[in-house]
Amino acid sequence: MIDLPQDTLESIRDILHRFVPDAEIRAFGSRVKGTARSHSDLDLVVVGAERLPRDPYYQLQDAFEESSLPFRVDVLDWHRISPEFRRHIEQGYEIIVAGRG
Repeated sequence: MIDLPQDTLESIRDILHRFVPDAEIRAFGSRVKGTARSHSDLDLVVVGAERLPRDPYYQLQDAFEESSLPFRVDVLDWHRISPEFRRHIEQGYEIIVAGRG
């Protein structure tokens, strides 16, 4: 289970729904592994049917940077990462937003 309070997770989902409403969003890294500290970042990957256009991608990153979340949110696009990194993510992730696409 992802290591975040429910209200924080809902705030994250709200931002994601604004910019990538149809994509599946996977969390991975220390917040999923249970090794996070209070200010550890949150690693997310957007898994859509195709590559995420740059404008929504940058808008999503900006929205997280401008949010009141007490930690950094790193967002990756599944279609822009290497097959090796995809395999790394697939070893341990949690879906925080189910895709509609």
